[in-house]
Formats: sequence, structure tokens, C-alpha cells
Amino acid sequence: MKTPVIASNHSSSKPGRSRTTLMLAAIAALAVSFALLVSGCGDTTATVPNTVNQTLAVGQQMLGDKGFKSTVKRVTDKQGKDEILSQDPVGGTEQSTSDAVALTVSNGPGDGIVPNVAGDPADRAEQQIRDAGFKPVVVEVYSSAHQAGFAVGTTPTSGSDVEKDTKVTLKISKGAQQVKVPNVVGLTEGSADTALTNAGFRVDHSYQVSSKSPGKVLAQDPSSGGSASIGSSVQITIDQAPKKVTVPNAVGQTQSQGDRTLQNAGLDAVYATRIVTNRSQDGIVLAMSPGSGSKVLQGTNVALTIGKYNQPTPPVPPVPPPGPSSIVKQYNLQADQTKTYTLTWGAGTCSGGKGNAVLQGNGGGSAMSGAQITAQGQPTDNAYYATTTTSDLTSPVTLVITITCLVQ
Repeated sequence: MKTPVIASNHSSSKPGRSRTTLMLAAIAALAVSFALLVSGCGDTTATVPNTVNQTLAVGQQMLGDKGFKSTVKRVTDKQGKDEILSQDPVGGTEQSTSDAVALTVSNGPGDGIVPNVAGDPADRAEQQIRDAGFKPVVVEVYSSAHQAGFAVGTTPTSGSDVEKDTKVTLKISKGAQQVKVPNVVGLTEGSADTALTNAGFRVDHSYQVSSKSPGKVLAQDPSSGGSASIGSSVQITIDQAPKKVTVPNAVGQTQSQGDRTLQNAGLDAVYATRIVTNRSQDGIVLAMSPGSGSKVLQGTNVALTIGKYNQPTPPVPPVPPPGPSSIVKQYNLQADQTKTYTLTWGAGTCSGGKGNAVLQGNGGGSAMSGAQITAQGQPTDNAYYATTTTSDLTSPVTLVITITCLVQ
């Protein structure tokens, strides 16, 4: 019996192995090609866009769209903050997208200090603001503190730390605003103060003893109806009811001491003279009427008789005693005040009297430079007035009203 022959399969397996080898080789070649393709992406080139004068955000977006990255260097410059000043390489250059583009960017002009220009002329103030690195914007405002055409101030205020090249508002005065003066005559002191303050005025007060309308305004200056600057002063005169006071004793005092004694009690002194032969009585109060201890209304005139020394003369036939040769009244002035002083006398006290008013001061001209008589006159036969205005007084100043009598 023959043994069957089994055929070998070696000849039929060779083509299969060749196909497998070819497939592996193709896959390897594709892998190498892909690797070469991927590695080659970083070496592509593109045209660098021009980003100068663009903002940093816009410029970086333009570079990113072309595949570029960027580096940023900031510098102080008058150009606006975040504006691109230059680039490297410049726009239009062909460059590998793997290389970054260097950008130089403005950080703004920096900070400056707003100058103090208050009180300067408008043109000088504008120039100072420009010199400090800012842009002045002029607006006109009312001001009672600065005359028209001069700087009032700035916004932001002087001394502020502000970025340069920004706008600074420069306020230029167009003068004080004029408003009408309200009528406050007849109002109470408080109501008058409120009305004038609400209208924009300062209020100065003076007081006059009277029995017309105590506590109410008798007069005002300037008068109502006219116009005045906001912030200016309006003087009002308030009626004060007279009070009963006790007449103090001034006998034996000098004339100036007696006047001060009566003023401290709220009384006014008028003077008459008496010829004396005792030198020690010269300039001394010899008598007073009403006498000390009397109860009188505040502001009442008290007559002081002042001794006047004359060298004794040989006896002469007796004659009726003469009337007073003069009446003298002294008033001690107060600083920062405008006031009218009135001296009156009885019809039989000083017949035909003619008046005059002068200022006297211990400090001479330097003291009296702060005081002046603005008006004086004799409205009736038995009265004489003088109006004074004072500012700063460095020493006492006295107003002296003298009435020269017609001796009978």
C-alpha cells in the first residue's frame, strides 16, 4: 500500500508575506511624511502687518491673525496710553511666524502737578497750566474775591497729581455778581439778617438809642432797590430802647476822665467852662448836671462844668455871670465802625452856638489814619452832628465836637 504524498505549502505563502512588508513600509513612509509636515509648520513665513499707531489690543490681534506672537516694551511718551509707537520688524517684512514681533508701546505722558494760578491774570494762568503739561479749558465764573479777568482756581484743584496731557478747567472771574438789595427797614434784627444773608450779603450792625420801634431796623446802607455785589456788606441801624441808668460821680476828675466815666455808664457828656483862679482846678470837673446818683435814660446828656484857670485880674465892678463860652463833647471811637454822633443843647444854654468836629489821637497820624470824619453839620440851631468811619486803630482816637457860644 502506497503512502500518500502530502504537498508542501511553502510555495503558496511567499506572496502574502510580500504584501505585508509593503504595507508596513507604506505606513512607515506616511508616518515620516506626517512628522516632516508637522515639524515644518513652525518654519512657515508670513508678511508682518503694520501695527504702528494702533492700540496694543488691536495690534496684537492683527499679529495673531497672521500667526505671529509679540513682545511688549512700555515707555513714557506724549502719545496716548497703550498706543503702539514702533515695531520690529517693520510692517511688510516677510518673517517666520515662529519669531515674535517686538512692539514699543506708550505708557502715556506721565503725571504732573496742577499749578496754583488763583489771582493770576488769565493769559498767565493759561500758560502756567500748559507749561505743567496740561490742556487748559477756560470757563468764566462770578467771583467777589477776584476781579474780572483774573483766575479764581482750577478743576482739579491746585496740587493735584494728574496725568499729563489731560484737560484742566481754568476758572476765570467775570467779576462779582450784582443783585438787588432787599428792603429791611422796619424788620426785626433777626429777620433783616436772614433776608440780607439769603440775598448773598454780609451784614454789619450799629445801634441807636430811640423809642420809635425798639429791636427793629431804622435805616440801611446801601438803601433798598439798588444793586450791589454778592458778598459785599450792608449796614443796618437797629433801634434800641433807652434804659434807666444812675449818673456816676465825675466831680474832681479831669475832663477826659469824666467823659469816659459817663460813657461807661451809657451817658453823653457836654461841657461848659468856668474861670477859676486856683491853678489846681484847671481842666477839672467842678460840677455836673444832672448830679451824681440821679436816675436818667441811657444816652442822656450830662453837663460837666470844667475849670479854666486865668491869672487873677484886679477887681472890676460886678457883672452878671456870662453864659458858657463853648460846649465840648468827646466821643471815644471804636474800630471797624461807621457811626453818627449828635450833640444837642438847650436853647438858653448856648445862644447862637456854631459847631465844629475834629479827631484827636495819642498815636498821632499813624493812629488816626484808620479814622476819618465823613460828614458833619448843624441841622438845627441847637444840634450838631458828625459821622465817622474807622478801620484798624493802633491807639485810642477821640472825636471832639466843639460848640462855640455867642457870649452875652
